[in-house]
Amino acid sequence: MIKATFRLLSAALVMVFMALPGIIRAQDQNPMLQPLPVDTAVRIGKLPNGLTYYIRHNEYPKGQADFYIAQNVGSILEEDSQSGLAHFLEHMCFNGTTNFPGNLLRDWLESIGVKFGANLNAYTGVDETVYNISNVPVARESVQDSCLLILHDWANDLTLAPEEIDKERGVIHEEWRRSMQGQMRILEKILPDLYPDSKYGHRLPIGKMEIVDNFPYQALRDYYEKWYRPDQQAVIVVGDIDVDRIEGKIKEMFSSIEMPENAAERVYAPVPDHKGTLYGIGSDPEQKNLVAQMMFIFDPIPAELKNTPAYFVNSYIQAMISSMINNRLNEISSRPDSPFAGAGIDFGGYFLSSKVKDAMSGSVASKNNDIILPLQALYRELLRAQRGGFTQSEYDRARSEYLSSFERIYNNRATRQTGSFVSEYVKNFTDKEPLPSIETEWALTQGIANNVPLDLINRKMAEAVTPDNRAVMMLMPEAEGITVPTKEMIAEALAAVDAETIDAFVDEVNSEPLIPAAPVAGTVVAATENPQFGTIDWTLSNGAKVIVKPTKFKEDEIIFSAYAKGGYSDFSNDYTNSILFMSTALPARGLGSYTNTDLSKYTAGKQVALNCGFGNYSRSFSGSTTPRDIETLMELLYMNFKDIEFTADEFAALQTAYSGFLANQEKSPEYIFQKNILATLYDSPRAQMLNSEVINKASREQTIEIAHAMTANAADWTFVFVGNVNPETLKPLVEKYIASLPGDPKTAVKKVEKYNPALFMKGGDKTDSFTAEMSTPQTQVAIIESGDMEYTPKNAMLASIAGQILTNRLIKTVREEMGAVYSISASGSLERSGLNPASIVSQFPMKPEMKEEVLSFIKGQFKEMESNVTAAELNPAKEYMVKAFTANKELNGPWLSAIVGTLSNGVDTFNGNVDTVSSITPQDVMDFMKVLNAQGNYRVLILDPAK
Repeated sequence: MIKATFRLLSAALVMVFMALPGIIRAQDQNPMLQPLPVDTAVRIGKLPNGLTYYIRHNEYPKGQADFYIAQNVGSILEEDSQSGLAHFLEHMCFNGTTNFPGNLLRDWLESIGVKFGANLNAYTGVDETVYNISNVPVARESVQDSCLLILHDWANDLTLAPEEIDKERGVIHEEWRRSMQGQMRILEKILPDLYPDSKYGHRLPIGKMEIVDNFPYQALRDYYEKWYRPDQQAVIVVGDIDVDRIEGKIKEMFSSIEMPENAAERVYAPVPDHKGTLYGIGSDPEQKNLVAQMMFIFDPIPAELKNTPAYFVNSYIQAMISSMINNRLNEISSRPDSPFAGAGIDFGGYFLSSKVKDAMSGSVASKNNDIILPLQALYRELLRAQRGGFTQSEYDRARSEYLSSFERIYNNRATRQTGSFVSEYVKNFTDKEPLPSIETEWALTQGIANNVPLDLINRKMAEAVTPDNRAVMMLMPEAEGITVPTKEMIAEALAAVDAETIDAFVDEVNSEPLIPAAPVAGTVVAATENPQFGTIDWTLSNGAKVIVKPTKFKEDEIIFSAYAKGGYSDFSNDYTNSILFMSTALPARGLGSYTNTDLSKYTAGKQVALNCGFGNYSRSFSGSTTPRDIETLMELLYMNFKDIEFTADEFAALQTAYSGFLANQEKSPEYIFQKNILATLYDSPRAQMLNSEVINKASREQTIEIAHAMTANAADWTFVFVGNVNPETLKPLVEKYIASLPGDPKTAVKKVEKYNPALFMKGGDKTDSFTAEMSTPQTQVAIIESGDMEYTPKNAMLASIAGQILTNRLIKTVREEMGAVYSISASGSLERSGLNPASIVSQFPMKPEMKEEVLSFIKGQFKEMESNVTAAELNPAKEYMVKAFTANKELNGPWLSAIVGTLSNGVDTFNGNVDTVSSITPQDVMDFMKVLNAQGNYRVLILDPAK
């Protein structure tokens, strides 16, 4: 396949590759197959024992670094009697090592601001396992050394104490309980059908609970010693560190780890080719939607060719095919007669076996109780592209979008975040993904995009849809009126599409101007400088306000937000159904004569995003762009204020798609629980889950009326721009597109005059219980304590800190000691307005048999925190927040949030936040909890399995 591609490439493209520095090494070799130079900014090495390392200095965020260890080891290496041990071993890495016994590893990392879950985590895949310690404050070299020591212990020195293993069995069982919902149960059933004669059909990482509950201790140690070894491991350190020093430390710490004698060969399990189509068809009472997937399976590019131009050409072609087909599918889904709620394709690994098989995978979701018609529609579009190819206009848009996206990455290269480098190095080790410099990759990308012809894209698409080596998967609910198709029914349906005469695609483009008549510009009538946030503030002739904060945090980023008070509370309950559907409908809005599909084509190749969101008491827009595309953003903003529109067809298509999509979800335990929570805690019809009845009663006319009312008076609004924005360049655009909007300062909404108590949560000390049918029994719990509290920066931080301290207590006792949950947390927050704006919330699934014990413990902790909060508990939360606050000073997003937050709340919680959090004492937290507890608003809501 690769060689055939070469023959179709132009001489111009070959010249591009020859011009790249370091590529050509031999005159007689094809430049497409020459290895690309590896980015010199990353130091890659291998120790004599086989361990690989990657080290890079990067100062974004400053003063922090990430420490990873990747292992080419996963559940595929388990024997049948070891099912679940790879994942179990991952858990045990956090439960005692030689140098960090017991919980010392987590406790020490928490003490320096590295939070378990957020910064300290791991995942087990089928073919790899990856551990991370992220966003570590590394000013002290001793911290760097200790993190490397943790990686060393994970690699070779786990304790695997019997008592810790036994405690972790319960945690794993609860993770299984939480994951074993409809879709996972179906996958367990059908994977053997999708992987005949392959281990991949029997190696989901969660494993079998009868093995997890009963395996002997030595079995886990045997697996560890067999597979956790240097030749399968890579240490990755990226951040604000000295590369030479870290390399020396890695050599010092890891060189002594010995390779086992007669080490087992690491073999990737094969996935045989097959004739015809494999079928994986399954159903479950808790499966929420009718979903089908059609996969065309092929061999991946060999690892030895990945670091060549050939790989980049192949990836580009696949990206173009995906983009153009997805645009066609999105266009179909916007029609009222669309046979599906949504559909899409992509290229990637075939299901679990991404190391050995790739696939072009198409997915489709039904909007009713039929999955055959949606599958046929998806297949028909694949055949339409295979037989008729793509149009030049489609290709021009897709290519422009691809180049624009990559150019933005290139332009922001100087401030690239550490985490993105780490991800690349992990993929290089586990998947042999290439590591050219961003300069080389950008040159390659431009050369490929500008020289790969449409004819080649069409030829590759013609090869992609095949009668053999394909698979169809179906996930179906078990419900009245739903028929689960058989293999024969699916084969017959696909054969019928094969026999059709399918017309070539016609690309329709709206050629009308987006803005029908040029806006009559207003003016900036007042300008001031605000030292609080370093902004330039303008008042416009129509009463609107504009705030501009120029920064250099990212070369190619401008982010934007607009804020106004007032919202749905101004509308009567006659508008309830339309209001509830509004947040779903708005992303599909059109503007003037442009449908949502038209807008996608109009903005192709431009880096613009603009979203709107309306609430009961506030309204907002948010978006992002680049200096080059700022005027396009302003055009879209202008039209969002002038003429949000939904055609009758678009609105009907949305209603049909979402009402059908939700019909089966409404029977799931999760939906039932959330529905009961809202019905119990609120007295307003607007506080309810979106459902098919509400959607079908929503009115297009009301939706448009509400949207127009929200944007009718520009004087209500303040527009905030943060990023690499030049005020002098922005000013004429603001005058043209914002100052020209209708606005009347005399009638502007300055504040919310009245709050409706029905739209706020009820108080009281009360427990409410519900039941639902469940295939895998688990109890769902929601605990909400709320109360009145003055909005100050300190109180807002105290609410957050209280939630963090409670989270750590819950993890240590409810998860680690009781084994009653897999994941549990609490979050504290303080809102500026409303009834009982302070709250601490915890919601989690758990083992039903331990419900009373867990609830009693948690309620006791709320009381306990009135009189017993230690510095040892408080300091980790403070360190974590100081770390985050410091990093946020160098990012556009937090500055934007701070400016808008101060506008809406009237209180600045951003400037001085490090000093504020540093001043907080254990007594402050205890006093906060006393005030909150004394108000008696402790609500517990429980969903139990139906007996």
